[in-house]
Amino acid sequence: MPVHPIHHLSIGTDALNVAKKFYGVLLPALGFDLVFDKDESFGYQREGFEIIVLKGESTADDLYDGKHRVGFDHLALNADSRAMVDECAKLLDEMGAEVDDEPAVVTEYGDDYYAMWVRDPSGLRIEVVYQGA
Repeated sequence: MPVHPIHHLSIGTDALNVAKKFYGVLLPALGFDLVFDKDESFGYQREGFEIIVLKGESTADDLYDGKHRVGFDHLALNADSRAMVDECAKLLDEMGAEVDDEPAVVTEYGDDYYAMWVRDPSGLRIEVVYQGA
């Protein structure tokens, strides 16, 4: 297994069962494999990088007290092509996910930056991006 520079990302969610459905559609479409599924967490892996989703509690402040909390700016996931970005948008739209920005070229990041943004079940922003010709 390749060694990725980032070992894993943990995401806290206050809607674990809905998150399992959301990430269960999005991550396999991007080539991730389910590596574990427990009562209060699950994880997917691709090329040595793991995304772990944990049951968490919502919070209105930024205090860290050792509990898993909902929150981060956004997670950007690489797609292998523009068509894959489009396919993810279609799959997520079909399941009723909140798509913030439909697939498009984002010229402020370059003429080859093609991306879409969606909200996971807890409202966390997920970007699916292909950068290339």
